[in-house]
Amino acid sequence: MTNIMGKTGNALRVSGLVVASALLFPIAAGALSLPAGAIKQAEDVQIGQTDLARARFDGSAVPRRTVEGRITRQAWKLSGDSRTSFQILQDLRRQLTDDGFEPLLQCQSVSCGGFDFRFAVGHFKAPEMFVDLGDYHYLSASNGDQHASVLVSRAQADAYVELTLVAPADAAATNVDTGATPVTTPTIIPPSGPLQAQLDSAGHAVLSGLSFATGSATLAEGDSPSLAELARYLTDHPTRQVALVGHTDAQGGLEGNVALSQKRANAVRIRLIEQYGVKPDQLSAEGIGYLAPRAANLTTEGRDANRRVEAVLISTE
Repeated sequence: MTNIMGKTGNALRVSGLVVASALLFPIAAGALSLPAGAIKQAEDVQIGQTDLARARFDGSAVPRRTVEGRITRQAWKLSGDSRTSFQILQDLRRQLTDDGFEPLLQCQSVSCGGFDFRFAVGHFKAPEMFVDLGDYHYLSASNGDQHASVLVSRAQADAYVELTLVAPADAAATNVDTGATPVTTPTIIPPSGPLQAQLDSAGHAVLSGLSFATGSATLAEGDSPSLAELARYLTDHPTRQVALVGHTDAQGGLEGNVALSQKRANAVRIRLIEQYGVKPDQLSAEGIGYLAPRAANLTTEGRDANRRVEAVLISTE
């Protein structure tokens, strides 16, 4: 059972994951709501800093606004919801503006900046949160010392919504009761199944066995089973394309880490081409720094897990 406290302090008691008219966050005069049957896929609550996108991808980065406080993130699945991503976003925007929030940015996949924007925003990954790179909508908004962002997309018959609220740490601690116990050890998501199965089902896969020291983009010499497996996949599917996305731990500034993660992804791309014979036009390299961690950056284990390169399937033609 989970208690989610509204602004008045009255709790909505939820059995399991399914909610009816789910009260999600205390926002100014009320709370955001989703349709009956919405399923909460994941939740993360912490006190610290996060970034809201305040403008579309400008060709080199996504302009951001850094905010701090108690950060509550949730991923929801709207099973069988027939509305478009835009209609779902507009409903949530209306609720936010009714409660005094002023939009900072609203955009859709193309106007946001496509691939580059999507991988600079958002917290959860598949299967908790699916994002179609050709069909997603984003909104960020603020109301004084409260801030919110909404990411909406669809996958076949279902819609997916990621909601983030940043509220003052002291106020949020009394208004939101998630029933969660603070976790100080990292939760690392292990690979699931063969790389081909991960790419075909989830659309992305971590390239395991690639080790990067803090601040380094150098790959060790020798064979890599995960790179060999990815090379076989691309050889067997010569019309498919994969983006290699580099990630870092959270040591250092964002700009430097984005540049470093780009170098790591490019190092993997070069290795795949030169050592494994992958066609260059099947591979691209991107970097998003520390914006999509697999684990907390509070421990050595967590930082090691966050220094990685992922393969993201971007074309199946």
